[in-house]
Amino acid sequence: MERIDLGQIIQEATATFYQNRIGDKPPISLTVPAIIGDILWPDRNLKELVKLFLYETLLTNDPGARVAVSLQRRAELKDLSAFVGVEPSYWLHLRISGRGVRLVEHFIEEFFYQIGYKCAEWVGVEDSQTCLAIFAAANMPEVKIVLCVDSGRFTRKFDLLLPVRELLALPCVLETKH
Repeated sequence: MERIDLGQIIQEATATFYQNRIGDKPPISLTVPAIIGDILWPDRNLKELVKLFLYETLLTNDPGARVAVSLQRRAELKDLSAFVGVEPSYWLHLRISGRGVRLVEHFIEEFFYQIGYKCAEWVGVEDSQTCLAIFAAANMPEVKIVLCVDSGRFTRKFDLLLPVRELLALPCVLETKH
């Protein structure tokens, strides 16, 4: 298990982007609540995945278009949990949205694969601008990440949904023999 502070990773990725991008930079609206804190994740690649996915999304964005990045905790997504086949304690929802976001689906699948997550399934509805992808860690297929891509008329949204399982401390009962 890896202890990961997603808030810190998101802040570092946006700061690195601003330092490295030459020329005009898009304005970024960043919302990361301090109360989320560290999460335990069974796969070490999540840290790299979030950092690079955010960085690539910002890099491909139109420099004149605002980007909104937010991280929030979602208590329950029952239908999604059942569909994906996971039973998380809660979901972490990282949203990247804006008018100038330009990542394309085939790049996303290859990108996730290079970091160690295989695409298990892409799901979409005909004539819909929203599609859903389920990725599983290559070496631990039970570790899953969901990506929802919404290519609206004016704004494009990428929702990265991470099912987090909290480890519960069980009471320890000591038996003593006299």
